[in-house]
Amino acid sequence: MNVRIYRWLCLPCLLLLATLAQAQDGNADLYDGVAPADSAFVRVFNLGSTSIGFGLSGKQREQRIAAGQLGSYRFTSPGPGRLTIEGNSLEAQFEASSATTVLYKDGQFVLIADKFVDDPRKAQVGFYNLTSQPVALKTRDGKHTVVEAIGTNETGLRAVNEIKIGFSAYAGEQELAQFDEVFLKLGNTYSFMVVEEAGGLRTLSMSSTIDPTE
Repeated sequence: MNVRIYRWLCLPCLLLLATLAQAQDGNADLYDGVAPADSAFVRVFNLGSTSIGFGLSGKQREQRIAAGQLGSYRFTSPGPGRLTIEGNSLEAQFEASSATTVLYKDGQFVLIADKFVDDPRKAQVGFYNLTSQPVALKTRDGKHTVVEAIGTNETGLRAVNEIKIGFSAYAGEQELAQFDEVFLKLGNTYSFMVVEEAGGLRTLSMSSTIDPTE
């Protein structure tokens, strides 16, 4: 597996995989803690109002994702592949050592190519704009821009030092929505998403994880 993407995705997951390894003896068919070389990583953001099952080429089991939530990354072989969600499917071409976030709602798929850098000495902040206007990620006071304004269904990335901080989504100088305060740890990757929902905006932030379930 490409070292850069392994660090980007897997450093936050080492404790998880160690825990899973203890359970492998009785559940060997459920877990594979090591992704094959050059794997492609895919996760789904469920923008719908009900939970969904996410199936992926090469996987036997679906991943359940609650309404309005972001699933964990699953790995698959590079090349042609298929995503299946609640009877709807999408054929896609997955590049080796890539990561993709899939937006799903009402049978529609939107694919976003995730960005990453190879620097375990930093915390990585990924910002996703799922609104209809350009939005930037800034500190809550608006004085410091973390990720410059990006367009609809786009993502931006910034590597930062370890810090406990609160972010906000801004359109120009106007604060649109706040994210919960979070402690950004070195070597971890975090996703911050701002979403248009029910006439307003909702924010979601979480540390990226890998689902090794086969």
